[in-house]
Amino acid sequence: MRPESKMARWAMAAVVLLAVVGIAAIPTDGNDRTVQGGVSVAYVNADIILRQTPGFAAADSTLRSDLQVYEGEITQLRQELDSAVAAYDQQEILLSPAAKEEKIAELQTMQQRGQTRQQELQTRAVQREQELLAPLQLRIQTVIDGIRAERNIAIIFDVASPETNIISADPTLNLTPLVVERVQSTGGP
Repeated sequence: MRPESKMARWAMAAVVLLAVVGIAAIPTDGNDRTVQGGVSVAYVNADIILRQTPGFAAADSTLRSDLQVYEGEITQLRQELDSAVAAYDQQEILLSPAAKEEKIAELQTMQQRGQTRQQELQTRAVQREQELLAPLQLRIQTVIDGIRAERNIAIIFDVASPETNIISADPTLNLTPLVVERVQSTGGP
């Protein structure tokens, strides 16, 4: 990491922390509402909520199964390339310069096909994850939006997201258990 980007990250964390501390210091009326036009904040841990959402275990199991298939195909492609390289290494001494060039070109083509297929499978894995988790995430977002409106909260941070840069927060502002409870009470997928 470059020094200036690390410094910029710390500066951003400090700004976010000061903003949160400044916002959180605004007096409330005891019902998570701020007094005299201030802003109230809270936070959740979306990872914990997602893992406890009905339907997550099945989606996660399906995704893991799909990933094993993708990884198996990638492993097979690597083994085929390794075998072809090993065969070339054994035959290299006996090959003419033109035959060497031809074999090297074949190996490079094989490697490129393998890399392309690996990228395709990685893209497919991301798409599959979205297909499986999007309905759960939508349900979670709906519950969080409902709680935010119900309690008149202006901002809810996700402490599981590395971009939030929250390094400390008042545990009484944690809405994760409430969101988990409500998501679980809404039933299955």
